Amino acid sequence: MNKFFVIESFELHDGQLENWKILSKEIDIYMAKVEGFISRNSGIDENNKIYCLVKWQSKFYQDQAIKRLELRDDYTEIMAHFNSIANMKTNQRQELDIF
Repeated sequence: MNKFFVIESFELHDGQLENWKILSKEIDIYMAKVEGFISRNSGIDENNKIYCLVKWQSKFYQDQAIKRLELRDDYTEIMAHFNSIANMKTNQRQELDIF
């Protein structure tokens, strides 16, 4: 299986940069415990657009991680908090198999 790379970009709601930095650290801590996860980096460009670069052992592991997250009892609350910070209407996602 090929390594798998996800590039996700989005804008933040007004005034949410500091909240994003806190949430991003929480995501890093959570992701470090997920099977098949390799690394995650995020950054911001000159237009205040956030980019998240996530590397997985394979697409299978990424898909399994999403399924486990969606099954959590607090999934609705997690996503509501995330969406209060990130403007997902501006979300763009690319998935790449790494060879």
